[in-house]
Amino acid sequence: MSEKVDVTSNYHHQLFGCDVIQVTYDLLKNVGNVYMPEGNCTDMDSTINFFTAQIPSISHIITWCGENLDTQYVIHEDEWIAI
Repeated sequence: MSEKVDVTSNYHHQLFGCDVIQVTYDLLKNVGNVYMPEGNCTDMDSTINFFTAQIPSISHIITWCGENLDTQYVIHEDEWIAI
């Protein structure tokens, strides 16, 4: 089951520290996605805090800049890391 959180198109979201088009998460796969316009990047700690507050079991977060994969956050040895 996939859930979408609409944060409005091209909206500068203070939580993420960048412009955000859409935020989604897949409850079955425990994966979250943040979609941003070109030239944006998320704040790692704030992004992880947002998703873990919604889905404590989440284990993978992917950020997208335009159509391109930007950054992935994963849990490695009980710590979140960016890859």
